[in-house]
Amino acid sequence: MDLSRKEHQAVAKAFTTILLSLGFLFCTVISFAETSWIDSLVVDEIGFDGAVTVAKIELDEDIGSVTVTIPYIDVYGKPKMGQGRIFIHKQAIEKGGKLPAFSQSHYEQNAKGAKKWCEKGWAVFTPHYGKGDGEYGADMPVGDSYNLARAIIQWIHRLPFIDRTRLHVTGGSAGGYMAMAMAADAFPVTSLAPDAPVVNWAYTLNHFEVNKTVSGFGKPDAVKESPLPVMCMVTGLTDSCYKIFGNDLAGDAWYHLSPISYLDRITCPVSMICATGDMLVPIGQFSAKHVYSIDRTLFPEGYVYDFAELTLNEASRKPFVDLLPENDLFVHVQERPADLHELTRANVLGEEKETSKPEVIDRPWSRDKQWSLVILDEGPPLPHSTHFRYTWRIPPDSFVDAHQEKILGMALLTQAKLDWLLRRYMGKLENTAVLADGQPAHRLNYTDLEQLDVVTGLLDYAQISEAHAARLFELYAKSELKPWGVSLTIQSLEMKRDELRAGLGLLDAR
Repeated sequence: MDLSRKEHQAVAKAFTTILLSLGFLFCTVISFAETSWIDSLVVDEIGFDGAVTVAKIELDEDIGSVTVTIPYIDVYGKPKMGQGRIFIHKQAIEKGGKLPAFSQSHYEQNAKGAKKWCEKGWAVFTPHYGKGDGEYGADMPVGDSYNLARAIIQWIHRLPFIDRTRLHVTGGSAGGYMAMAMAADAFPVTSLAPDAPVVNWAYTLNHFEVNKTVSGFGKPDAVKESPLPVMCMVTGLTDSCYKIFGNDLAGDAWYHLSPISYLDRITCPVSMICATGDMLVPIGQFSAKHVYSIDRTLFPEGYVYDFAELTLNEASRKPFVDLLPENDLFVHVQERPADLHELTRANVLGEEKETSKPEVIDRPWSRDKQWSLVILDEGPPLPHSTHFRYTWRIPPDSFVDAHQEKILGMALLTQAKLDWLLRRYMGKLENTAVLADGQPAHRLNYTDLEQLDVVTGLLDYAQISEAHAARLFELYAKSELKPWGVSLTIQSLEMKRDELRAGLGLLDAR
């Protein structure tokens, strides 16, 4: 049974009284020990705009989860509420010390998925959406889901038991896009693992748009009857996105929303996969060299796939790999193992379960280069393909494990990254996408929380070593943005952090 925090405490107190009266003191002590560790770990924030409050506490053996309600500012600059959830293994708390944070982006991570990472010592964070019980729903990834994701990461940074210098962000598809967006926005981020991410919205949306007719989108039983069933299933994303940012796919809004426009602000190590058989995030937006010609006899007449033809925005016409520095890019083409099964139309429509379990492949990555891109060689997509044509199992486990305890590298702070952080602090972002109503999208949280997050992140970086601090001061001196005066010191940042925390009523400066 799910209980609110107050209900949880009231029930625990009542049971304790009853058991004591019956003489079962031993059972009472065990019950208290099982619940108190998670009950007191995440508590309500009070007294300021954006304060996060506890909504629900749950226990599943040794893994506890806390669902919280998170106020934030939406894309129109209005207050809005969302929810997030944290999963923690009891043993990780008992070991002492601060926990690294594993942040799932956009799509909700369930308890089963979180368990793997909790058992490795991570505190796992995810957005939480309603399931018919009056809770909060999901928003568009380019819209308010982006703003909620920022608020979740800023909350992560305020939790006293979290090691802010170890944050991994991940997600798939639209969640992969979100993970890249958060890695560009937040600091510090230790590592990033997006799977089949949308890196180019101008192309991706137009791929859906021009194929609406041939996919049968909008007709009765559209998905069931569609020659392109998975594409038909997700094509509604286009109209939902247009309501926020308009339908001018040749305009710059969709470029500014895409990771290809802010790759210089993603400074952490990256492990990414994409597939040549992907129908939803086609390979053309990643690499022109790895595009297969489709079998036209399998596809409906009029289907369009070509990256150059569909990308109407001039700034968006370069594939992803062409925008990355060659000397910092590792590309691995993964051949298809013999034990993979090809997904059938019945599989993807849920009419027939795919039960094969091919061998797990540890995703290849480079320890020397920032960008590791694994291209799964599946041949061309089939009309019913999803993100993958085959049943791959290729997680980024060794990559994530290697960065769990890694000290932040100096290179994570660059001029572009620092300038973005300073603009966040000053409330003066540039190149934000324009909404359908002509106004720039609001991409900042409550002012005090935004400023505290920037100052704290820079302090965490600068306090790693004298060399880290020197790099921060050098980059600050070169920046045209000077919110803290001509020069910068550790002491001045500490004073600003303490001032902001005191104003919010947050007592623990660390």
